[in-house]
Amino acid sequence: MTPTVLLLCALIACLATAYTLRGGLTFANKLTVLGMDPKGIGISILSVAAAVWLLGATFGLALIAVLVIHEFGHVAAFRVAGHSDARFRLVPLLGGYAISNHPIKTQEEQVFISLMGPAIGIAPMLLAYGLTPFAAQYYPAAISPLLTFASICGALNFFNLLPIWPLDGGKLTASITAVFHDRAPFYIFVASTALVGLVAVLSQRLFLLFIVVLGVQHLMQTGGSDGRAPHAQMSKNHAILCLGAWLFTAATLFMGGVATILRFV
Repeated sequence: MTPTVLLLCALIACLATAYTLRGGLTFANKLTVLGMDPKGIGISILSVAAAVWLLGATFGLALIAVLVIHEFGHVAAFRVAGHSDARFRLVPLLGGYAISNHPIKTQEEQVFISLMGPAIGIAPMLLAYGLTPFAAQYYPAAISPLLTFASICGALNFFNLLPIWPLDGGKLTASITAVFHDRAPFYIFVASTALVGLVAVLSQRLFLLFIVVLGVQHLMQTGGSDGRAPHAQMSKNHAILCLGAWLFTAATLFMGGVATILRFV
């Protein structure tokens, strides 16, 4: 793919994202970020410093930027779904979560909100890759930050789409697969948690072990249930469309983040 075509694809992705989240990207309603009190700001500063110290300035700051974009994707999706009170709590490096006081009414709404956190990362990821060839000609110092940001954006958001609770992929699993079989989410959670546990042991990655602990805790708390919220169930046709969107998003992010994925797995 030529640099011009790649940049064109990136611009199309940006327009598609803006269209999908139309009405949710505006700031007509004030965006609330929880934890902006002195204590919360102090924790955030320490987290930024830890990210830079542990991962290097470029990698650490890129990771924080990706986390902010990810959480804003959830907030924008909440707003599109009519949750004008949506806000998020963010602790850089550790992650964050979007919040609304209003309950999610349907599985389609749950899928949209869960998917748009990772999916919003496709456009900036492609844009960063698309700008890299031009940076090589006009501003070589920007090459490394652009490539680092793009790869982290793909890797982190792909990871969030894995079918493990409480990741976004776990919520998608609970909403989509239960349409086809009531116990499907539970079986998938058990299998995926066991697989990640195996990878964690073989690769000796502590962050993977942490995810396994969360997955096991969820399975124990739910007593074997699938973890679905009491939403109105979607049709099988809608579930197939949602599954296709999930797989397409995951595949695109994987291709963009494969370098970082291989580095940490």
